[in-house]
Amino acid sequence: MTKPKKIILGIIGFIVTASFALAVFFYLQFEPTKNPGLGLTFSRTHAEYLGLDWKETYLAILNDLKPKKLRLVAYWEIMEKEPNLWYFQDIDEMLVEAEKHDVEVILAVGLKLPRWPECHYPAWFNDLNDAEKRERHLNMIEMAVNHFKGHEVIKIWQLENEALFNFGYKCPKIDKELLKEELELVRNLDSRPILMSDSGELGRWVPTANLKPDILGSTMYRVVHNPKIGYFYYPLPPAFFRIKAGLTETMTGMKRFKGVELQAEPWFASDIAVTDLQTQFQLMNPSILKDNLEYAKKAGFEDHYLWGVEWWYWLAQKKNDWGMWDTAKSIFRNSGG
Repeated sequence: MTKPKKIILGIIGFIVTASFALAVFFYLQFEPTKNPGLGLTFSRTHAEYLGLDWKETYLAILNDLKPKKLRLVAYWEIMEKEPNLWYFQDIDEMLVEAEKHDVEVILAVGLKLPRWPECHYPAWFNDLNDAEKRERHLNMIEMAVNHFKGHEVIKIWQLENEALFNFGYKCPKIDKELLKEELELVRNLDSRPILMSDSGELGRWVPTANLKPDILGSTMYRVVHNPKIGYFYYPLPPAFFRIKAGLTETMTGMKRFKGVELQAEPWFASDIAVTDLQTQFQLMNPSILKDNLEYAKKAGFEDHYLWGVEWWYWLAQKKNDWGMWDTAKSIFRNSGG
């Protein structure tokens, strides 16, 4: 072997060894939660998209599945459909019902929120200039937090959703300075912890954690779809998330991590109306749900919020298939909520 080749191989060996050592260090840096909590994300707009009565769906979740943790969403396009005409009643009702059922709530507020098209804002927002958009964005957050903070059932505010991750349809850029203003605003309005989230597999985490929220939320998807390559299975072990959490903790001091979107529904390549049930069940079924839960537990986060309850109820009500719903019911019963 020539000397240049030896040098190159030596450099490669050093890089591999150093990378492995760092991965082990970050893995050990993060102290995992042995028995994470379990919750659900519920979206009124997604239930309606599936042709469901959202109130009926929500009450069925509370009364039949009986989760003890919920992530709810305060959509701007519903709260302020017309400028300065505020409507909070539906979310108030959800929060009252959650309190009756002894459920802890994360309430997500902001412009970029869970469920497609990711960015949620009223139609009139498009007619504003950039300065006006910034002002109305902050005003919306202030109005929402000031109104909903009277509900003690809210334990955590989620501020935006994957704000620094470039994903979504017609999403205005939310820069770091605006996010800092949002954080300061909410902290001045209320003392409850603030969660910000990032993509689990593709997000960098550190920039979001450097904004100094109290909790970092991570998504966790096992099978996704890309228009160029089709369906793709992430070949990542649970240790990937522990290493990423350890790295983030080392670099930013972030101590708290939650799984805010654990895949429990198919990743649809096209509209659900044109996706046959066989394909849907190949992508998600009770067995895969259980496997995903076991995978998530090994990541060591505080909690995991299942993503897909509206689809479970759609299957039950529209297709008379209760498999996913009953499986989730059993999971929540055995986990204590």
